[in-house]
Amino acid sequence: MADGGGSAMEEDSPGTTGAAASPDGRSALRRVARLTFGNPVSLGYLALVLAAVGFAVLDGLVTEPADASFSGIWALLLTAPTIFPLWLAGDALWGGSGAPDAYLTAAAVLAALVNALLLGLAHRALRGPRRSAVGTGWHTRRHGDH
Repeated sequence: MADGGGSAMEEDSPGTTGAAASPDGRSALRRVARLTFGNPVSLGYLALVLAAVGFAVLDGLVTEPADASFSGIWALLLTAPTIFPLWLAGDALWGGSGAPDAYLTAAAVLAALVNALLLGLAHRALRGPRRSAVGTGWHTRRHGDH
């Protein structure tokens, strides 16, 4: 390292540099997180799901008996269609006894996050490509192309 060369990490992994391997993974995770949480469509959807779940929990606490209400159906419908394959997978794994509550909760959270990611992708696609105000002007062309 005294000669200005690479780090020891670069020597251990041929074909990749230690500096580039770590940020690429983090940047991919950042892109997914930005698509899932960083746009108004996904955030609105997640807020709606959270409100439906909160309403179902609150309704379950005050309604006697606790399962006498259909308030939980809203959270299920808001996480559709992604929740259905996860729900069927739980039934297939646990058979006739049904999936445990922890699995159903995790499936609902995963379904909401996948739906938010898909909404973020749709939002980005419908918004179109971003164009820089500097890069789109006539002055950026090569002068010999006139």
